Amino acid sequence: MNKLLIKSGRVMDPETKRDEVTDILIEDGKIIKISSIEPASDMEIINATGKLVVPGIIDLHVHLRDFEQSYKETIESGTKAALKGGVTTVFTMPNTKPPLDCIENIRKYQEIINKTAVIDTYISGSITKGLGGEVLGEIDKYKKLGINFITDDGFDVNDETLLEQAYTKAKENGLIVATHPEIDSIARDGVMNEGKISKKLNVPGQPNEKEWKAVERGIKLAKKTGARAHMTHLSTKESIELVRQAKKETDLVTCDATPHHLSLTEEIVLEKGGKAKVNPPLRTEEDRLAVIEGIRDGTVDVIITDHAPHNTAEKEADILKAAFGFTGLEILVPATLTELYHNQKIDLMKVVELMTLAPAKLANLPSGRLQKGASADITIIDLNTEKQVRREEFVSKGKITPFEGMRLKGWPLITIYKGSLYKA
Repeated sequence: MNKLLIKSGRVMDPETKRDEVTDILIEDGKIIKISSIEPASDMEIINATGKLVVPGIIDLHVHLRDFEQSYKETIESGTKAALKGGVTTVFTMPNTKPPLDCIENIRKYQEIINKTAVIDTYISGSITKGLGGEVLGEIDKYKKLGINFITDDGFDVNDETLLEQAYTKAKENGLIVATHPEIDSIARDGVMNEGKISKKLNVPGQPNEKEWKAVERGIKLAKKTGARAHMTHLSTKESIELVRQAKKETDLVTCDATPHHLSLTEEIVLEKGGKAKVNPPLRTEEDRLAVIEGIRDGTVDVIITDHAPHNTAEKEADILKAAFGFTGLEILVPATLTELYHNQKIDLMKVVELMTLAPAKLANLPSGRLQKGASADITIIDLNTEKQVRREEFVSKGKITPFEGMRLKGWPLITIYKGSLYKA
C-alpha cells in the first residue's frame, strides 16, 4: 500500500495562505491531491480531525556531533530525535571534532549522513580552519558539495579583515554567512547574562554588547561586500533593533531566534544552574520581549533550535564548568507554539511560516510547502495537547533541557517524511 490519505485535517500552507479543513492524498512520497477525497481500500488513512496539518518543520541550526563526539549525539540519534519532534529537514553545524572545514571531513560526514540520517540533513561549512579564526576554510569548494551556509558557530571570527575576506568569498560563491555574533574580547569568561543574577551568583557574565557589536559588524560587512548575512540565535534588544534598521536599507540581512530565548530568562539559572547554560545566554525579560516583538514585526525571519546535546555529566556540573547548550529538537514545536501562539497570540500562520516556508526560502529548498507535486514532508500537530517535558522520553542522546518539567502545549503527533509515517 503506497497511498496515504490524511483525512479532515486543518491544512495550513504558508506559501498559498491555504487554511482550511480538507484532505491530502499522498502516493509514492509525493502529494498528489489536496481536496475532499473519498477513502478507498488501497489507502492507509490518518484521521486528522481537529488536528493541524503543516509542512514538515525545517531547522536551520542543529549540532549533530558524531565523529569523535558520538557519545553526545550521532547523526542517527539526532535525526531520529528531529523526526519525533516533527522536523523533516535539518542543517548541521560544522563544529564537530574534527570540524567540517575541508573537503575530506565534509565528505566523510556526508557518508555518515547518507548511511544513517532518517531525514534530509544538510551541512554548513566552517568559515575558518579548525574554527580557529586564523585561516579560511576551503570556502571556494563548498558550493559543489551542496553547502549553502558558512559559519564558525560556537565562535565568531574575531579578525575583521579575515571575516571580510570570508564575506567576499561568500558573495563570489553564492553562500550565506551565518554569524554566531559575539566579540571574543568582551567578557571572554562570561558564563551567563551579565546582570543581577550573575552578581547574585558571583559568576562572570556576558553583557549585551558582546553580541550586538558583532551584529553591527556583520551588517557593515554585508553592506560593504554584497554578501548575505544571517545573524543566528539573537538574544538582545539591541541586536534586534540593529537588524530591524538594517532591513530598511538592504535585503542582505536576516536573523533567527530560538524557543529558549523567546520563552526563558536569566532567572531560570537560579533554579536550573548549568542545565540552563547556553551561548548566547538567556537574557532579561526586556530582551525576551524585544525578540518576541521582532517576531511580530517581521524582523526575525526564522525559528531555530540550536540543538546542542551534551552528556548528562557535562550539563549537571555547576554553572562555571557546565557545557554551553542543551537539547531542543523534540520540543521545538510545543515550545514555539506555547509561547508565540498560545501565550503571545501571534497569528498561527505566521508562527508556522517561521518554522517551514521561511527557512525553506532562506536555504533555497523546495520543501516547506503543502502543494500538489511537493515531497510529502508533513507534520501533524495537536494544538491542544498539553504535557510535561520529560527527559526520559527524549530520543536524543542529549537529555538535558531547562524546559524539563514544564508543561508545553501544541505537540506533534505524526511526522511524514517523503510519504513514510512516524508516530511520536
